[in-house]
Amino acid sequence: MKKRKIGLMLSLLTANLFAEGQVITLDGVSVTALREEEKVVDQPLSISQKTEKEIELDQVIFQKDLLNSMAGVRVEQTTSIIGHKTSIRMPSTTGPYYLFLQDSIPVQSSGFFNHNGLAYTSFETATSVEVLKGAGTALYGSDAVAATVNVHSAKAPSKEYEGKVRVKGGSDGYASGVVESSDTIDENSGYRANVGYSRSDGWREHTEYDRVEANMRYDYTSDDSNAFKIILTGTKTDAEQADGFSDVALIENGSTAASDDPNYYTALEQTDIRRQFDYVRLGVEWSNYAFNDLEITTTPYIRYNRNRYVATWEDNLPSNDSTQASIGLLQKNSYEQPWGRIIFGFDTEYTAADQKNNQDFDLTVAGWGGATYTKGALFDYNVNYFAIAPYAHTDIGITEELILSAGLRFDYNRYDYTNNLSVGTDPSGVYYRIDDRTDDFKHLSPKLSLSYRPIKDLNLYARYANGFRVPQATRLYSRKATAPDVDLDSETTNTFEMGVKKEFETSYMELAGYYMTIDDTITRYEDDVTGLRYYDNGESTIHKGVEVTAFAQMTKEWGAKAAYSFSKHNFKDDQKYGDNEMAEAPEHTANARLIYTPTYLNGLSVMGEWVYVGSYWMDSENTKEYKGYSIGNLKADYRVNDAVSVFGKVSNLTDERYATAATLGWGRESYTPGDPRQYYAGLEYRW
Repeated sequence: MKKRKIGLMLSLLTANLFAEGQVITLDGVSVTALREEEKVVDQPLSISQKTEKEIELDQVIFQKDLLNSMAGVRVEQTTSIIGHKTSIRMPSTTGPYYLFLQDSIPVQSSGFFNHNGLAYTSFETATSVEVLKGAGTALYGSDAVAATVNVHSAKAPSKEYEGKVRVKGGSDGYASGVVESSDTIDENSGYRANVGYSRSDGWREHTEYDRVEANMRYDYTSDDSNAFKIILTGTKTDAEQADGFSDVALIENGSTAASDDPNYYTALEQTDIRRQFDYVRLGVEWSNYAFNDLEITTTPYIRYNRNRYVATWEDNLPSNDSTQASIGLLQKNSYEQPWGRIIFGFDTEYTAADQKNNQDFDLTVAGWGGATYTKGALFDYNVNYFAIAPYAHTDIGITEELILSAGLRFDYNRYDYTNNLSVGTDPSGVYYRIDDRTDDFKHLSPKLSLSYRPIKDLNLYARYANGFRVPQATRLYSRKATAPDVDLDSETTNTFEMGVKKEFETSYMELAGYYMTIDDTITRYEDDVTGLRYYDNGESTIHKGVEVTAFAQMTKEWGAKAAYSFSKHNFKDDQKYGDNEMAEAPEHTANARLIYTPTYLNGLSVMGEWVYVGSYWMDSENTKEYKGYSIGNLKADYRVNDAVSVFGKVSNLTDERYATAATLGWGRESYTPGDPRQYYAGLEYRW
């Protein structure tokens, strides 16, 4: 095992020496799939990554800046600015189809998925990021359906003291600053710590935000057999919350209003329409090498999440306050032999959650489906959630060129729900509080892949992976009074994938084709006659597509990177939507980058970027289509000397007027405006 790690580090050193001065390096090393360092080209699955240098050039402000250059990955900011929706092998959705990690530890409990989960991570100060596409390996359970996203925070401590200050400013009152320090304490230990702050007035009314990120890492090696990595991370976000437009002409005319709905402004006079995220996590990774060929990794962690917002999409604009306090353990054992390796262990987590929904003011909603809402509690309940999952994964070398990988995972998930209000409908007659109860879910997930490596740095692979996602606590216990009494089941998924990866001397190429089915989909329905809105298990959805990633260092000065995805997303025999295409699912997305690093001005990197999102249906009935959008960005970074760097970027160069999301539902169109042209510049000082 130690020899394998030494060989891997030597190959990385060679790659880094070759890539000195380049923004985008050749195929690197990923840790997400099996929580072990392994070259991406060697893994029989689709995984995209970005390293620190490319992230620095991107000058990340929002989650989309970190991720949208990857093939088939699309993150769009919502009207709450730091909020987001994700589309990876799925339509753009708020559903729990993605497992969000930071430093390989989940950022939220699987029973309490928040589609804004990347807001909990340190995405602005990330040192690298990885996206495993399709159902996860045996090491991952609920929510790892369409992708697993792993954001890495503080990197390993430096051998000598390092200090850094990075500041930048930009359009509409944007300002940010990061301070970082790292050093070796003694021959056995070292630390790295950073804290960052950002704020903006926003380019629209009621879009101001403030945000803090902090990370601290301490590495300690007690002897040749034991190593510890302790990471404390936290984020705090306070953002105003605008609304979408129902009239697309307002976007085309460049309106900076917060909404075109008068009820939104009426509500602003009576409640604080904003979104707030609070997050903190402490994790300890203990690696033990005392036994020959066996590495034991034990990672206990504690975590706290809080999410507060006003539901502007509901007629009565209720407020939400949800908290989850979790304690968990990731236990992994890796045993290597000449024939291959076996990885086995278990994950477990206990979460104590509180959910409160309130009507902050008296309100009468007129018209069809109208009601009178009185100030007070709508929901108030507690949920104790327990999850445990043993798993095993093995790689077997059938021949030197052919490797078979297989995995199996069994998940058990249990909810204990306690209602703190009277059972029955609230005074408005709209919401229903159910009595105390317990729900549990079980699932067995098999995984299988075959990898053929006829020559060095070429991998032809085929993969099958089963996955699932449990119904969320809010789907089970936050019910409408008129909704049918349904027992929701878990969704199950099957991913079939074939791909090829090839690393050349100065370029890299990856092609993946996938076919994914999701059965018993938890689907939102609306009765055409009564207007009743509810969730139930539907039939199936089918997701298929092709993803292409290519990078070439054409000369010493010029490099290019392209990421393209073609996909189709359909219902299958759905009770209402038949075989329709799913909403918010463009067939084509692309990102192309041209990077210039001139030899006559050492330290300068300039990148032109093109972002394309094709047209898509706004509704699942397929009655109205949105045209999509295409924008350009320009980014530059100049390292003046070892101590000073200057950088800047212009986003949306042509000042395109477009919507990042366009939907049609409940008889109303809704468009989320994209950012206009924005300017940013900054300075970094190191010592």
